[in-house]
Amino acid sequence: MSIRNAVTKTIAYARRNGYRAAFFAALERLSLNRKEKYTFVPLSEAVIREQKQEYKLLAESGCLLRFSIVVPLFNTSELYLRAMIESVIAQTYGNWELVLSDASLIPDVGRIVAEYSKDDPRIKYVKLDKNGGISDNTNPGIEKATGDYIGLLDHDDVLTPDALYEMSRVIRKSMQSYKLVKFSDCPVRLIYSDEDKFDDVKGRYYECHKKPSFNMDYLFSNNYICHFTMLRADVIKRLKLRSKYDGAQDYDLFLRACTESCLQMPLAANQIVHIDKVLYHWRCHQGSTAANPASKSYAYEAGRLALQDVAERYGMAAKAAHLQHVGFYRLDYDGLAGDGANTNADGDAAFFKSRPDVGCIGGKILDKKNRICGGMYRKDGTLAFAGLPEGYSGGLQHRAVLQQDSYAVDIRCIAVRDDLVQAFEDATGIKYVNGLTESDAGVNAVLAALPQEEIVKLSLKFAAEVHKRGLRVMWDPKFVTKCAK
Repeated sequence: MSIRNAVTKTIAYARRNGYRAAFFAALERLSLNRKEKYTFVPLSEAVIREQKQEYKLLAESGCLLRFSIVVPLFNTSELYLRAMIESVIAQTYGNWELVLSDASLIPDVGRIVAEYSKDDPRIKYVKLDKNGGISDNTNPGIEKATGDYIGLLDHDDVLTPDALYEMSRVIRKSMQSYKLVKFSDCPVRLIYSDEDKFDDVKGRYYECHKKPSFNMDYLFSNNYICHFTMLRADVIKRLKLRSKYDGAQDYDLFLRACTESCLQMPLAANQIVHIDKVLYHWRCHQGSTAANPASKSYAYEAGRLALQDVAERYGMAAKAAHLQHVGFYRLDYDGLAGDGANTNADGDAAFFKSRPDVGCIGGKILDKKNRICGGMYRKDGTLAFAGLPEGYSGGLQHRAVLQQDSYAVDIRCIAVRDDLVQAFEDATGIKYVNGLTESDAGVNAVLAALPQEEIVKLSLKFAAEVHKRGLRVMWDPKFVTKCAK
């Protein structure tokens, strides 16, 4: 990130959130910059040859999945346009089509595309009559696409050579597991990969975004799925992009595609697959969202509205709200106050009515120095954000301040739905007390007397019971309990 962009972002942050919050954000950013040692390692020529050979064998078998990549063009610079097209041509998996939907006002874009399409029939060109905005410019390309799966690519970004190869592996593995023949029957509806940013001036890759497996409430908090994403053709052709959410049209699409399949059926999350590998380079140049998120401030309100639309469509008594960092949100559920304000039994009931997919919700525990000492636990019992000071957000993706699903939450700061209270007491051997209502008073005496190792053990044991019932465990860091230790 350039100094100019860093200063611009800091000033904008201070204006939104105050100088105290900006001070802590700057401290955390400096710490992250010192720690970042990311180097993107391109595929070796040997690996590229192996993948191309594997594709050749698949082609000979006659069992080839077809991908469509849709790119909306608008006055795209020649440098970026050529780089984008050539990144698709360089794919080691060859059964693809590139659909370029062009609303440009200049003829150069069409001329450059024609140079490539005359030699490669996989490149399709759709000339639009007018510039209708990002959604209306993209939808004609989606309609024209003939692939089994369809992905979206920005006109100034590039794919790694193995992007489609890795996507095809996920789909073929699922097909084999279910002994399916038709790709349209594959249960995988959405696949997403990790990504990084590419500095257009310095020629370096940075800010690698290593994403988690599918996490419904984390998606409600921000568009962490982002790039590179493939959707099954029937899903994206039915849903399409909606122009009223332009700027956050992809977030709106992902929200709808994911909630309709697995919001109320958490076990259906295997329909959404994460590839733990960088397959997408998000180009950073002056004016791009990658370089300066505030350059498209309208997009963040569009994202909030898309989230609110989901909440209303699924009967959630909740309001979508912006957080301090642009592009990040939370759902404020009726009856669940957070920020140290007590909730109540009626509030719990309202929340669990809104979210029948959630078995329990927990907050974070702070020690005497206001550092996280309990809260969200991984399956191995390790604590997420252990020791993180209050006021810090937990890194570039700010996960320490976001609602998200977790394997387990701390039983010292927890609310449990009524029909799981008995399961809580059986698993822990402790009478259930709503830890969210008691958050102002600190940890209740029985739990406060237990050693940390026992707290973690019991938290994991109860979480296992929740997961057995096909329910989510949700973490909301706005609920805070103080620990005397």
